[in-house]
Amino acid sequence: MRRPAPRAEQNWIFDNFLALSPNEDVLHPGILGTRLERGFRWIDLNAVYKRITGRRSIPPAWARQAGVQEKKAQEALAAGHAATAAMHYHRAALCYGRAQHLIPMDGHPRKKEYYAGVQRCYAKMRELLGGGMTKHEVEFGPGKRAFIYFWPAPGPGPKPTVLIIPGMDMIKEDAVNPWNNYCHQRGMNVCVMDGPGQGECNINQVWVDHHNYARAGAKVVDFLCARPEVDPGKIALFGMSMGSRWTVEIAAHDPRPKAVVGQMANVGPSDVIFNQAQPNFRRIYMYMSNILDSEKFDAFVEERDRIWLGVAAKLKANYLLVAGDMDELCPPEDVEVFMNTLTCPRELWLYEGVFHPMGEVAADLYPAIMDWILDTLNKGLPAGHDKRVLVTGQVM
Repeated sequence: MRRPAPRAEQNWIFDNFLALSPNEDVLHPGILGTRLERGFRWIDLNAVYKRITGRRSIPPAWARQAGVQEKKAQEALAAGHAATAAMHYHRAALCYGRAQHLIPMDGHPRKKEYYAGVQRCYAKMRELLGGGMTKHEVEFGPGKRAFIYFWPAPGPGPKPTVLIIPGMDMIKEDAVNPWNNYCHQRGMNVCVMDGPGQGECNINQVWVDHHNYARAGAKVVDFLCARPEVDPGKIALFGMSMGSRWTVEIAAHDPRPKAVVGQMANVGPSDVIFNQAQPNFRRIYMYMSNILDSEKFDAFVEERDRIWLGVAAKLKANYLLVAGDMDELCPPEDVEVFMNTLTCPRELWLYEGVFHPMGEVAADLYPAIMDWILDTLNKGLPAGHDKRVLVTGQVM
């Protein structure tokens, strides 16, 4: 008898909710604003949403819209409209990224096909934008590589740099909107990585464990410190969702980052995300860790949680956590335990009425985070700093 997918008994419920929903809120409540901030366009999102009737319809719906955008990019380029072509290639890459992500199966032919589309379209976009964003690899163990994009800010001299750590439902191509680059607007370089368990690492069978994301992140910091465009004393980490956990692991392992931000909190015990939330989270992280047996995965998660607060207590960098008080994956009581464990200078911005993806406030949130990063890299925070703010009146 074949082994069922994790939490397969809930598939019929999941499919019915997806069929009834006009958007992605069943998967990620309130994510629309975040998608738009990252460069997705409403016309593409709406075209995909109209075609979703259940779990299995999601990847082909995204792939179809990716093909539409790639064809428009090719037509624009043939007509000599490079700027328009770059925009369409970016939209195609984003859609191919969603298509491949929701096939959490190593070596699946459609996953490989859709991921090739990500790389093909994103490379064309980078080329058409002048090649300022460059792609690199860093080795963090024998035969183990992490994959990064580095995009220096315009102008001479070394500058502050933000290393962005995507979440478990993101890839590095999602993380920077080339047409609204908050880092460059503030004179900061930006770097984004696929670490173990993410994007290009998965395609190369580089799976996540309890410690290797920290090692991979430290090697990316090595890369940045060797670049003439980077001020090595002004490096920040910005992690989203599961990236809010990985940033802490990196900075607890490597003291060079001077500011760390986690947004879309994932800093509490894992029982909610893997056993109570919608089933895709568990399925995807089992794939990311290459642990396909549910009992073995449960043991892996128990160990992950057992060591977590001890890792957090080692963090020395200036720290900001940005979360919603309606977060369905990391409730405020878990955030409080985490914040009380920290010994570093720290801040908490807790947004009232906001869910995990924080799309409700994304347009205000990301500029404010980048302002905090730049100010903190330049001025630091005083020893003993512990500021916690409930941000009210944000959701109408």
